[in-house]
Amino acid sequence: GLVGSEMCIRDRFISAKENLANAFGTLMAVVIAIICVAFIPFKIMNSESHTVIAEIGNFRFIGPTFILIGIVGYLACCWNFIFDAKGIPALEGMQKHLIVKGLYKYVRNPIYISLCLIIFGEAVYFQSQDLLLYLLGWMVVFHIRVVFFEEPYLSVTFGESYEWYRESVRRWIPRLKAYNIETN
Repeated sequence: GLVGSEMCIRDRFISAKENLANAFGTLMAVVIAIICVAFIPFKIMNSESHTVIAEIGNFRFIGPTFILIGIVGYLACCWNFIFDAKGIPALEGMQKHLIVKGLYKYVRNPIYISLCLIIFGEAVYFQSQDLLLYLLGWMVVFHIRVVFFEEPYLSVTFGESYEWYRESVRRWIPRLKAYNIETN
């Protein structure tokens, strides 16, 4: 059998290997997200049927702020998936731990909110009705996914700890005070 130091080295190797695999899976999730928040919106805006809402003047320059907040939020959530959940975003069954750190202390679905902020920022900046409709479609898809797939999976997988978290942290509207697993 393995003795203390050999087990420690083996455990570190396995942990590093899992983190690498999770990072690769997360990279694939990032690539898919880029397609959804950059490539497809670019195609929408360059279509001949693209509709501009109305000229909103300099107000449109608030759009990049939403885009930046969304990008930072999405990357922070990916970090949480790799190093805290020991899993991959968007794949049920690939998560070893419930995430209650980072943005997840304030809202249960910050990764989806971040993606929506990016698309909203694009819609504002480009004054695009079509991007707002595209955003609305994603909001419906995310809600259906969360309610009918993710929440039941998390409830079965993490049981009572997820139920406490679910009762304390809202699905879409962030809390003002961070969730604390020890006091909630």
